Order: sequence, then structure tokens, then C-alpha cells
Amino acid sequence: MKKIHLIRHAESEANAAIDPESTTKYFDARITDRGKQQAQNKYLELKDLKFDLYVCSPLTRTMETFSIIFPAKNPIIVDCIREHSFHSCDVGRQPSDLKKDFPKYDFSDLKDYWWNNNKVIDEKQIIKETHSDTKGRFDKFKHWLDSRNEKNIAVVSHGMFLSQVTGEMLDNCGHYIWEYK
Repeated sequence: MKKIHLIRHAESEANAAIDPESTTKYFDARITDRGKQQAQNKYLELKDLKFDLYVCSPLTRTMETFSIIFPAKNPIIVDCIREHSFHSCDVGRQPSDLKKDFPKYDFSDLKDYWWNNNKVIDEKQIIKETHSDTKGRFDKFKHWLDSRNEKNIAVVSHGMFLSQVTGEMLDNCGHYIWEYK
């Protein structure tokens, strides 16, 4: 049995937007000051737990959250755990751009257009996914987990993606323990 600690990213600029339609201007949104405090609180809550594996989505808000909660760790970046693509905040950035902001992280397994299943598009184009698309990525993630030997795993991901396990939308920096076969 694997114990997987699912953690939703901290509050992002898009989460904090008063007008939900304004999210068209938050490409690959960063976390807010409030989000930084949420992540710091989660760090204090989890700092004494030991994990065998650390996993993170390649969207900026998750990596910023991860770097606060697990400051001495480098995650495996897994693109299939990204958010359900629907808004500008769900549009990613090229690995070379991410490397500038997160120089310690390894993006070598990440394709240039990872947020669009590596199909070349205008980088500011929003390609909306269906729930079936997101479920397919979740199945891919479960297959990836099946290939791993680690038993105690920390995963920093996104609300809609994680709701496939939790059955609900976790709060920002919400935490759910998933016991997986």
C-alpha cells in the first residue's frame, strides 16, 4: 500500500482574482503573498514527515508552493498531474523558461509544449481540455505510480486534478492522504 500525500498548490493570482473572467491575463499564475503564507503553514505542518519520493506539477504555482513546503528537496516534475486546462493560468511555459525560475529542478523529461500534450501552438493559446482528457492523464499518473517502488509520496498538484481522488475541491494548500493499492 502506498501512502500518497496530495497537496493542492497555494493561492495563486488567478485564485485571488475577484472577477473569474479576469483569469485570461494570468498565464502560468504565480502564488500570492497569502499563498506564500499558506505554504509556510503547510511546511510547519509537514516538516517532520519523511517521504520516499517528491512529485510536482510543472506549473509555476505548484513549484513555488513545493519550494516553500519542501525547501531542501527537488521533486520529480510530472506533467500529467497538471491542472485541467481551461484558463490562461493553466497554460504552461517552456522548460528553458522554467529553468530560469527554478534552476535546481530537472526539466529534462519535459517536452516544449507539455501543457498541450506536446502539440505546438501559440504559447498564449488556451486549449481547453475535456474531463475525459484529464481522466486520461490521471490514469497515466496511476500507471506511473504503479511503476514506482516508493511507499510514502508527496505530490503537489491542482484542485481539479486532485478532485479525481478526493471527490471534492481541496482548499489552497489543502492536504489529503490517499492510500493507493
